Order: sequence, then C-alpha cells, then structure tokens
Amino acid sequence: MDQVPRSLRFFYFGNQCPHNGYLLARIKTIAWRESVKLHLHDVTGDDALCAQYRVFSPQMLIVNDRHRLHGPFSYERVVALLDDEDAGPVPFAVRQSSDVVRGDLVPLTPDSTLSTCHTCAGSPDPGLCRGKAEWVAQMMSGSGLPHLGYLHMVGGRCVGGAEFLPSRLVPYPIPEKGPKDAFLTCVYASDEAHDYKAHPTERLLSELGPLGFDTVSVAASTDVVFPNGPAAWFGRLGFEDRGLLVREEMHGADVRLLQMRL
Repeated sequence: MDQVPRSLRFFYFGNQCPHNGYLLARIKTIAWRESVKLHLHDVTGDDALCAQYRVFSPQMLIVNDRHRLHGPFSYERVVALLDDEDAGPVPFAVRQSSDVVRGDLVPLTPDSTLSTCHTCAGSPDPGLCRGKAEWVAQMMSGSGLPHLGYLHMVGGRCVGGAEFLPSRLVPYPIPEKGPKDAFLTCVYASDEAHDYKAHPTERLLSELGPLGFDTVSVAASTDVVFPNGPAAWFGRLGFEDRGLLVREEMHGADVRLLQMRL
C-alpha cells in the first residue's frame, strides 16, 4: 500500500473559541518543524466547506487526510498521527454532575468576554480573549442582538456560560437555518461535582422566544466534552435528539443534533 503523504488541514470558526488562537500557533509550529503541508481554513461564512468536511465544532484538525480531531489537541498526538503511530481513540469522557450551581449571570458582550480567559484559555490574562471579544462584537453587529448569551459568575470568577448565534451565521451543515432558528455555539462547563452550565443555559432559553426565535439547536458529542457534550444533558432540558451528524472515530463518540421548539 502506498504511503499517504503527511499533511495537516485545520478548520476554525474565526475567534469563536479562545482555543483557536493558540491552536493556530501550535499547528503552524508542527507543520514547520515536521516539514508537512498545511492547509488553514477559516470557515466563517463557508457553509459549503463545512458540509464537505462535516465540521461541527469551532476547531477541527485532519491529519494525513484521514485522522479527525476536534477540540484542543496536543503537539505529541498530532506528530504521532502524522507518523501513523497513534494508539487510537482517546475519549475524554465527561462525568456530568446533577448538582446545579446558581451564581450571578452576566450578558455575553465584548467587554464581559474578557472574563472568560481563565475558564476558556487556562490563564487569567484577558489578552488571550481579546480575539474572542472582537468576534463577539462582530457577531452582535451582524445580528443586531443585544448579547450572545450569558456568562455564569461565582465568587467574581467565570465558571461557565451559554453562547448562541442565529443559525444563519453558523457555517456548520445543520438542517434548519431560517430567520427564526437559533444555534448554541458553546455551552460550558461542568465537572464531576458541579453543573455550572445549566443556570446560564436555562436563562438563555427563556429569552430566545422573546428575541424572535422559534427553535434552538446544538451539536453535542454523546460522551465526550467537545463539542458541548454530553448530548444526554440536553435531553434533561427538553431537547429532542434529531439524529447523527458525524461519527468521530478518534474520540470514540458520535456528534448528535439536538433541538428544542421554543
């Protein structure tokens, strides 16, 4: 069998996720050090490309045109995949607590976005979220919305949130993108002891109807964190499973489409 040429293909939804900036830097470094061909795709507004490659998360990497990774990836795993030495699926399973925490809720705007850096970028440096803040401003301007969701604050620190866009602004190949369809772009975070995402999500869902939306959808992995997993959690809020979007072998998980009529 002929050896597959080594290559990297990275897809990212602008600065929608604070991970995107450092992952871009990481993948460029790997491509340079490993002397492999690199294709970069900002999928903003590119529905056709997302449909072709079945992109449903704010960042996805394809190694050697075969191995698909979504969510943050390590330098070591990418190099192993380039050499076909990876051990196989590495599920990062999330154990979802049922203990809902109810702290303070803050509308997600460019200014408040800077408080997400510790949770989303792993550092208290707000500079790491300035690209995200600019993205929020751009999306608010393009949609006319007063905010893009809610951040959950406990003890003055952001611990989670729920973010949305009108579906027409989302490049992912989802079935309904009418003017009254909304899409949850990011719902986070929880751990084994606390559910920090239920409170902001419930608040957001209660406001989507008055904002003019009839439906809200989300793409969520069955068992792993990215994107928006676990999918069963949304069932507790009243979402219906509308079917499989893509099977992600390297994560050992299905990505499902969940939807709620408002």
